[in-house]
Order: sequence, then structure tokens, then C-alpha cells
Amino acid sequence: MDVQGLHGVHVALATPIDPGTGHLDPAGLERLVDRVVGGGIDAICPTGSTGEGPRLTRAQRLTILQTVRERVGPDRVVLPGASSLNLPDAIAEVNDLAAAGASAVLLAPPAYYPQAPAEVVAWYRTVTEHTDCPLVLYNIPVFTKISIAPAAVAELAALPGVIGIKDSSRDLEYLQLVLHATADADFAVLTGSDTLLLASLVLGADGMIAAGMNLVPDLGRIVFDAVKAGDLGTAEGTQRLLSTIVQACRAGQPPAGWKAALAWAGICSDALVPPAAPLTDEARATLAAALDSLLPRPIRA
Repeated sequence: MDVQGLHGVHVALATPIDPGTGHLDPAGLERLVDRVVGGGIDAICPTGSTGEGPRLTRAQRLTILQTVRERVGPDRVVLPGASSLNLPDAIAEVNDLAAAGASAVLLAPPAYYPQAPAEVVAWYRTVTEHTDCPLVLYNIPVFTKISIAPAAVAELAALPGVIGIKDSSRDLEYLQLVLHATADADFAVLTGSDTLLLASLVLGADGMIAAGMNLVPDLGRIVFDAVKAGDLGTAEGTQRLLSTIVQACRAGQPPAGWKAALAWAGICSDALVPPAAPLTDEARATLAAALDSLLPRPIRA
């Protein structure tokens, strides 16, 4: 996979769960994949934060990738997230995901301990030295408590095995610094925030991997294509609707709101990976009322 394959609108795929067993829901996963592909998504990114990757076992993450790859065929970019707190596990999982059909792997720094920029660089460098699969850096400090310094991103962008970054910091200054630091590298910069898609593209970002594309992939597609066509009026109006939907779906602890929205749309249940709990009845009703007012009934499966 090359860097150009990261350009575009990508979904941070949710993981449908059977509410009765707490296990994976293969039929719900297939419906969701069909929905996002039909909505114009370029790449599918399962088992990240929206996909509850860190809550899943390594075997479950692999099964989800295999299901997605079988559903979309060999040509579409599939970028699964790996989850590990140590190098041997990270290396093993990246290699397993590559063997199962990953186009590249999304990898965050290991959470729990603080890390200096040099330690973050060493983490990724070591993984690239022991794997052949391209890596996409994952900057999500709200969960890892580690922000990958722009200078560290630039150093890693020079490695042949590192092809991009997903930035979920919601910090446009940080995104701009990363864009400047990697301007001369063959490297893709993606926002992880639906609400910042338009602003990120105007700054020079190459696209987005985000949760909202599970529910309204067409809106992300419209914003991206309108910016590329120079139609900022269409982009701004669509971004406003997308941002309103995203704000409504940020109910509860993530990704409970997105699961409830997918249940509202008839795609899958609102169950999360155990022991996480879905939205309360009151929060679910509030979200459903908001979505009823924002989206047409045909959005439902």
C-alpha cells in the first residue's frame, strides 16, 4: 500500500455486538460494512477506538479484520487498529493482521506510562524493523495520555514503513504543526475528528478516519469532494449538519452514542463490548429524538 491510498474519507468502523451473548455479531458487521461502502467510504478502519479495539481480544480483532476483508474483497483499503502495551505483542499482532489482509495497521503509542518523544520514536521504529506491514501513527492523547510530538512525527515519516498519521487530538494547531513538519515527506495526514473535516482539509490534511462515517458516510463524502472541487459553500453547509449529528452522538461514554445511533438506524444493536454499558433509556430517547429531527427516515436499514 502506498501513501496515496490513505487519501480520502475513511470510517472508524464500529464493532456490532450480540446483546444476548456479548460476542461479535457477524451479520451486523456485514450490514454495517455494506452500508459504509454504499455511502462512498474509501477505506475501512476496524478495531480502533470507535471499534472498541482495546476491549477486544487479539483473536477477536483478527476475526473482525478477516470478516471485513472477505466482505469488501482484495482491492479496498482496510486499516485495522492494533492494541498492545508491549513491543513483542505489538509486533506479533501487526504481523498477524498483515497476513490476514490488512493494507496497513493503525498503531497508537502504548498507554499507561508517560513517554518522551524519543521513546515514542523508538516504539514505532522497533515495530517497523520487525514487520513488513505499513504503519499509520495514531495520535489520540485523550486515551493514551501521550501526544506524538510533531518533531517525532517528522522523524518517523522518514521511515519507509510509516506512511501516515491519524490525529484525534481535536487540536488544529497540532495538526498544522504536523503538516508543516512532514511537508517534504511522502506521508499522509488524516484527522480523526468529523467536526474538523472541513477545517483540516483547508489546512492541507489528506482526509479523515472518523466515527460519524458509520451513520452518515455520504456527508463526509460530500464535504471532501466539495473541498477538492473548490465548492466551499457546499462543504460548509454539509459540515454544519455533520457536526450537529456528531455532537448529538457524543452522548455517554464513547462509543455508546454511536452504537445507539446505529441501533436507531436499524444496523445493529446498541450493545458495547462487555463490561461497557449502553446509553440509559433516557439518553437513548434523547438521541433518537435528535436524529429523527436531523435525518430522514430512509437512512434506516
